[in-house]
Amino acid sequence: MIKNYMVYPLKTMRITQTYDESTSHRKHWDGASVKDYPIDDGGKDTGKDPIYCPCDEMVVTAIRGVGNSATNTIWLASTSPVYTPTFHDIAFISLTHSNDADFVSLSVGQIFHRGDILCYEGTDGASANHVHLTCGRGSSHTWVQNENGSWVILGDTKRPEEVFYVDPSFTTVANDGGLSWQMLPPEIVGNPVSRDEKKNQIEVLVSNLYARKEASLTGEILGYVSPGIYDYVSVSTQDGLDWYQVADFFIAYQEGWERLYPKEERSPRKIYTCTRSGKYIIQLKEGEQLYLL
Repeated sequence: MIKNYMVYPLKTMRITQTYDESTSHRKHWDGASVKDYPIDDGGKDTGKDPIYCPCDEMVVTAIRGVGNSATNTIWLASTSPVYTPTFHDIAFISLTHSNDADFVSLSVGQIFHRGDILCYEGTDGASANHVHLTCGRGSSHTWVQNENGSWVILGDTKRPEEVFYVDPSFTTVANDGGLSWQMLPPEIVGNPVSRDEKKNQIEVLVSNLYARKEASLTGEILGYVSPGIYDYVSVSTQDGLDWYQVADFFIAYQEGWERLYPKEERSPRKIYTCTRSGKYIIQLKEGEQLYLL
């Protein structure tokens, strides 16, 4: 990703309880001065799905519960500002219920990068494998008990749909919990240039043409190409389409979507053939013109 987007951290979204349901989660925020907004996600099935690092880089800020009666929980914060549906800033997450075996290799200060596995769903303090997920703006490293008797994450907590985008190329939505999730906005790539007759160029005429990492319909989509003129360096054919390499990405040619400007090949023109040695002087009277045809 070009921007440091915060994306939903499981490959399957199957929410089994939201923060708004009339079970234990509602006590986390309803009428409380210190609150958070947790969701439970059971993943693809009853097994232990991994939870992935949701942004470019996160650091472990706290680990609690391993080897004692507290429920296993890990806190992480982004090391740089992230783009979310509601803010651009540092963001944090906390993940609860992983089993001890999934936490023993973790340590405070440990760094994870986008796509790394943070931990797994578990049953520590729970009857079935799932992850109890909370999130917010800024950083956090602990919890406190609120007026309703619920242990809530301390910090500028937010609703999950305010912090995470859903990347449909990564996450399959089996149950969204009835929450208003936003899809990951398309990236806009490319820097158009001026028309130059001495270069091979292609003009993108539409705003929804994919830029791909490889010259193939199965190539990774980098985003939408910004309309305008681009220099192209090579042409290849794949999947029945002509692919034009523009900088570090490829675009497929489709009639009406692009316009081609091959560079103009100019051959030298013969002006004069000398029939004998010597010098020639062309003399013109005032007002006369000389044409080279």
